[in-house]
Amino acid sequence: MSADAPRNPARQDPGAKPGYRADVDGLRAVAVVAVLCFHAGWSRFSGGFAGVDVFFVISGFVIALSLFRDLDAGRFSLSGFFARRARRILPALTVVLLGTLLVSLAIVPPVYFQPFADSLIAASLFVSNLHFWQTSSYFNNDMPFRPLLHTWSLGVEEQFYLAAPVFLLLIQRFLAGRWRLVVALCLVASFGVNLYAIRHGHFDAVFYLPFTRAWEFLLGVLIALLPRPALPRGINEVGTLAGLAMIAGSVLLFGPATPFPGVAALWPCLGAGLVIWFGKPAGEEGVPFPSRLLSWAPVVWTGRISYSLYLVHWPVLVLAPFLMMRCLTLPETVAALGLCVLLAWLVYRFVETPMRRIRWKIPTVLVAAFVCATGTAAVGWAGAKLNARLFAGQPAYQRVPDFHAAEQAWRVGTCLLRDSQSWTDWEASACTIGDGGGAPVLLFGDSFAAHYVPGLVRMGGIKDAPVIEYAMEGCPPTLAPDSPGTPACRAFRAQAVELAGRLGVDHVIVAGSWLEYGTGISMQADSTLTAFKAAGIEVTLVGQSPNFHIPPYMILARTVPPEAQQASLPLSAEARAMNARLARLATQNGAAFLDPAALLCPDGTCPVRRAGEDFYLDYGHFTQAGSTEAASAVFTDRIP
Repeated sequence: MSADAPRNPARQDPGAKPGYRADVDGLRAVAVVAVLCFHAGWSRFSGGFAGVDVFFVISGFVIALSLFRDLDAGRFSLSGFFARRARRILPALTVVLLGTLLVSLAIVPPVYFQPFADSLIAASLFVSNLHFWQTSSYFNNDMPFRPLLHTWSLGVEEQFYLAAPVFLLLIQRFLAGRWRLVVALCLVASFGVNLYAIRHGHFDAVFYLPFTRAWEFLLGVLIALLPRPALPRGINEVGTLAGLAMIAGSVLLFGPATPFPGVAALWPCLGAGLVIWFGKPAGEEGVPFPSRLLSWAPVVWTGRISYSLYLVHWPVLVLAPFLMMRCLTLPETVAALGLCVLLAWLVYRFVETPMRRIRWKIPTVLVAAFVCATGTAAVGWAGAKLNARLFAGQPAYQRVPDFHAAEQAWRVGTCLLRDSQSWTDWEASACTIGDGGGAPVLLFGDSFAAHYVPGLVRMGGIKDAPVIEYAMEGCPPTLAPDSPGTPACRAFRAQAVELAGRLGVDHVIVAGSWLEYGTGISMQADSTLTAFKAAGIEVTLVGQSPNFHIPPYMILARTVPPEAQQASLPLSAEARAMNARLARLATQNGAAFLDPAALLCPDGTCPVRRAGEDFYLDYGHFTQAGSTEAASAVFTDRIP
C-alpha cells in the first residue's frame, strides 16, 4: 500500500540502489492482487483481506531500512522523514479522494453521501481507521456505499510512521541502541493486547486501532534488524516457499468470519517475514527460485503501482454497481479491475512519480502537505452541502427506511444479540412471541432470522404456538466445530440444542443470510440439522430470502416514477442457487425446507414496494411491512 516503492526498475541496472529488493516489490504485487480478488467478491480468495497484513510487514521492513540507513549516516531528521512521507503518500491519495468525491456527488443521495463525506474528511487527515471504528455498528457494517473504507489501513500506517522515528530515536538515546530487544518486547506486547482484546470480543477495536496492529509493522522492523547469515541455497528455497505457502493458505482458507487479526494473522505476517528474510536481491549468488519469480518484471511492475492500485480499486468496485444499480456480472467485474489497473498506472505515472522527483525544501513540503490535507477535508465538508442541494428536489431519494424502528422490532441487544454480547444476556421470557398453548418453536439464526419477527408478532406465533427468538447478528446458525464465527458467536451457537431442550421446544426454525457466509456454509448447516435431529427436535430450514446488492428504494428512485406505488425487482441467480443447495441438504437430513425467495418471487421477480410501502430496509433485511408480507407467505400453514 503506502510503503516506499523503490524508484529503480526490477532488474539490477547500473542505476539501481545497492541491495535493492525487487522481490519485495513482487511481494507487494501478491498482497495487492489478493486484496483485489477478495474485494471483487471471488469466493476462492475469501481470505484476501490478509494481503493488508502482508503490506504492514513490508512497510515496517522498508521504513526500518530507510531509518537505520539515515541514522548510520548521521543525516536523519524528523522533519525530513515526515516530508518524504508526505511527498510519497499525499499526492496520489488526494487525487483519488477528490475523484471519488466528484463521481459520488452526482449519484449518491444525502443519506449515504453525508457518511461518505465524513469518511473523506477522516481519510484526508489520516484518521479513517478511528472514524470507522467509532461509527461501526450493525447497520453501518451493511452500508453498501463506503468507497473509502479501505483507507483505514492508510490511517494505521501513517500513525505508525508518526511514532516509528520517535520510538527509534528514544531507543538510540536512552537504551544504548538495544534495538532488537526493545522491538521484540514491543512486538510481543502489541500481539498480547491483540489476543486479549479478541478474547474479550473487542473485534472492531482490534481490527482498526494502531496499538493492536503495531506488532505487524514491528515484525518487519525486527526482520530489518536481524543479521543475515550466509545460508545454503536449499534452506533459502524452503524458507521462501514456506512463506509464500503461508500467505497463499491465508488468502484461500480464511474468510470474513475468521477472528482477525488474532492468532490467524500470524500466518500471512510470518509468511511475509519468511519471504523477506530468506529472499535475496537480484544479482546476488544463490537467489532462491521464489525470489526470482517475485522479481519477474510484470510482477515487479504490479508491485510498484500497488499503492495507487490499492487506492483506486475499492472506489471503482463500490461506485460501479451504484452507477449500474445492480451487481456486476463476472465480465463486468473483470473489466472494472482492468480499469483499476489503468487508473493506477495513470496515477503512478503522472502523480506519484513526478511528485517524488520534486526537490522542494523540507518546510515547503510540510506546509504544502498541511494545506493539501486540510483543503481536501474542507472540500469534503463543502461537498456534503452541495450534495444535499442537488438532491433536495428529488423526493424519491428521501424514502429512507427507519433503521431504528427495525432494530427495536427485532429486539436488538435483547433477543437479537450483538456480536459483542454474551449468550447469557439473552432471556427466553423477553423473547417469546405469542401465547398459544402448543409447544414453543425456537427461531434460531442471525439477523435474517430476526427480520421475520415483526411479521410473526402480527401473526401471534405459528399455528397457535409461541415462537422464541434466539439470534445473534452476523452469526451463521451452524454447529460444526470448524464453522466460522467470533468467540461470542461460537458460544452462542453451542447453547442452542441444550436451550431448546430446557425450553421444551419440539420444533426449530433455522434461518440466516446464507449468501453472506459463502457457498461452503450450506454444507456446514448439515451439522445443525443432525444435532437437532439427534436431540429429537424437528427442524425446518429456511433458505435465503431475496437479496439485492443496492437498497431497492434507491434503485426505484432512479428507475421508476417518484409516485410509483408498486414495484418489483428480479430475484438474483445467487439466491436461487443457494436455495437449491440448501433444499438438497434438508432432504438428505429429513428436514423440512422453506424457500422464501421462491415463495415471495414466484415468477422470478420480487415485490419490493406495494401500496406505497417499501419492503426492504437495505440490501436484504425486511422492513416491518416486508416482514409481515414475508412471514405470512413463508410460515402460514407451512410448519409441520
